[in-house]
Amino acid sequence: MATLIISNQRTEEMVGDLDSLTPEYRRYVGNQAQRMAWCLGEGDVLVLPTAPDEEFLRHVTGRLGIDRDAVRVLVPPPGRYGEGVLSRDRLTGEAFVGELREAVAAHGIDRVMPFHFDSSVAVLVRALGLDATTAGFGFLDQSGGRLLNSKATFRAVAGGVGAPVPEGGVFTAQEDAARFLWERLLSRGLPAILKQDFHVAGFGNEIVSPVAGVDPLGAQRTVVAADREELEKYLTDRWPWLTDGGRGSVVIEHYVPESVPVYAELRVEEHGVEFTGHGEMRMKPVLNGLIVPAPSASADAVDFANFLEAAARLCEPLHAMGYRGIVSVDAVVTPDRDILVNEFNCRTGGSTHIHRIGERVVGGDYFTDRVLVELRRCTFPPFAQTVRALEQAQLAYDPATRTGVLITVDDNGPSGGFGEYCVVGETLAHAEELEERVARLFAAPGAEG
Repeated sequence: MATLIISNQRTEEMVGDLDSLTPEYRRYVGNQAQRMAWCLGEGDVLVLPTAPDEEFLRHVTGRLGIDRDAVRVLVPPPGRYGEGVLSRDRLTGEAFVGELREAVAAHGIDRVMPFHFDSSVAVLVRALGLDATTAGFGFLDQSGGRLLNSKATFRAVAGGVGAPVPEGGVFTAQEDAARFLWERLLSRGLPAILKQDFHVAGFGNEIVSPVAGVDPLGAQRTVVAADREELEKYLTDRWPWLTDGGRGSVVIEHYVPESVPVYAELRVEEHGVEFTGHGEMRMKPVLNGLIVPAPSASADAVDFANFLEAAARLCEPLHAMGYRGIVSVDAVVTPDRDILVNEFNCRTGGSTHIHRIGERVVGGDYFTDRVLVELRRCTFPPFAQTVRALEQAQLAYDPATRTGVLITVDDNGPSGGFGEYCVVGETLAHAEELEERVARLFAAPGAEG
């Protein structure tokens, strides 16, 4: 049983117009696609937007305990948007589909694992003759992936199963949005977060507050609207951006400052729903890493079990609809210690590779006896030099102690800042100590993003 892994980290159906992504951001997500190398198994084929460093690839397969020569990496020719994203024209080009057919036959591929199962992947699965063996294909082939990555769909499903969500709603008319924002939130001194229906990692979100000083965690910026006139001016200016030129909807929710963002990852399988793990999201101000497991899970007065139960409950209608795959359920722990669920993503998540590392590299009962701390948007020296430096500083991951540093994404960007690493510690304090040592070793590699 071998898998075709497609690391399409950003697609037209995830973010809308790919032209809206800057060339630098497209290069960043192209580099970020290396994460899915940690999902490789013996005999698999991995499709990436850009070719990875061969030393990095051998490092990953070595840590996973598989033969590098038993897996194959394919990169389609550059497309309309260059090399950073696996856009439709790249994935479905005739020559590349032919190359994939040969790889599928040679490796005995019988299943597909994309980052996002969009319509381009559905076309490709049919072309490769894998539709009959791909779980949930009937649902995904009818744009089910797009449906379940809609923030508006989340609000509907959450309302249906009674999940605890922030006060809010889904709006298609500017006047309705203005009325809700002013009457239910801003006039009462409460800030709001406005979310594009389709986007990822906080890049489609903005916060509107009646007062200054609200930190935009999980959003790109905070806008102050102290009165109705300022609110109307803001909405008139941003409505086309928020609603994809008026064609879509915007989700508006009460934004609770000083909250801690958390997630739970689950798998919807044929037999039911399985729990993978949970973690805390590090924001600067948008997603910049994870802490696994979430420290909030063991905090006093936080009913984390109720959150996990709500996450599982959200997956039940998804299973009934025919979805099969990974679900990441996002929430926030408020200063009052309540947990409010605010989103789900029905696709491979930004946490999936970390849990694969936990399961396959760290091993044992990693979720109870180890803490994994991830940092993104880092700058490192060339890969081989980075590995040597970590080994000389006795920071490299050691299978004997099950602690140390793993480079999860190689920093091969032209200007740096595209790397990622994961620290494995015995406790959170130990992991943070190792992270501080890495920062000193590489002259504070973390970068604002």
